[in-house]
Amino acid sequence: MENVRLINFKKIGNKNRGFLTALEQNKNIPFNIKRIYYNYFTPVDISRGFHAHKELEQVLICLAGSIKIKVDDGKNKNIYNLDNPSEGLYIGPMIWREMYDYSNDTILLVLASDFYTEEDYLRDYNEFIEFGKNNYKSDNGYFKHDKAIVDSKHIGVKTRVWGFSHILSEAKLGKNCNVCEHVFIENDVIIGDNVTIKNGVYIWDGIRIFDNVFVGPNVTFVNDNHPRSKQYPKEFEKTRISKGSSLGANSTILGGIEVGKYATVGAGAVVTKNVNPYEVVVGNPAHMIGYNCQCGKKLLKDNEIFKCECGKKFKKSEGKLKII
Repeated sequence: MENVRLINFKKIGNKNRGFLTALEQNKNIPFNIKRIYYNYFTPVDISRGFHAHKELEQVLICLAGSIKIKVDDGKNKNIYNLDNPSEGLYIGPMIWREMYDYSNDTILLVLASDFYTEEDYLRDYNEFIEFGKNNYKSDNGYFKHDKAIVDSKHIGVKTRVWGFSHILSEAKLGKNCNVCEHVFIENDVIIGDNVTIKNGVYIWDGIRIFDNVFVGPNVTFVNDNHPRSKQYPKEFEKTRISKGSSLGANSTILGGIEVGKYATVGAGAVVTKNVNPYEVVVGNPAHMIGYNCQCGKKLLKDNEIFKCECGKKFKKSEGKLKII
């Protein structure tokens, strides 16, 4: 069954001292963790769940006691028994779930890929089945809204393409991307894994977007810095948006630009020259105002070392910030 699998987590320790298990987003947890919750003191004769999610991904871990979870993709059904805190059940989008047979000491931990929003729920089983028929291409492993046009056969698993978007035939998108409404993606475009493209973005030939990039609403890309009507260059400008970087809403990226890894382009900025890794740039033309960490927080300088509250440290080398 697609979008459901057991994950075995590494245990550190022994039976004499006890065990420790670490959960790390985008490592043993296959997404960014935005919400964590748990339920407990559930009466043993109660059943819960009875819903599916359009987009949300979750990992369920039974920290104490035991529970049974029935999963259903509209065609097949499976039942999983969770009773081991070093094991988790991954449940992706468009999977109906029912939780039952709680023991009297069950503590169920849930890690979720996004914040709570009621619009993401499908709480009626018939609605879930109908939505799946109209919106989910299970044969290719990605979600396609019935108002989207996807000509490309190069779309990664778990990617979601929403209404009124159009992806041309030669474009390549990685896994677990989110392409929001009113997005156009031309042919000579390569997009990595875990990329978010918000509403109103047009991505032209020659643009390369690497893993874990955030492209904000109405970002404008340029692939010809000297355009003339009905006159085409021999080759369009190549633009590179590097791993982990973020482009703020309504920013403009001129052709041939490279935005370095984990850099941030502020809302409305006009980027006319390359942006170095970890830089934060704003304004028109865009200029640097500081540095941010991989986690997005501001870096503070302490002598020659740049520090983040998350614990990471950086140092300049050849004019560019590098992690140490």
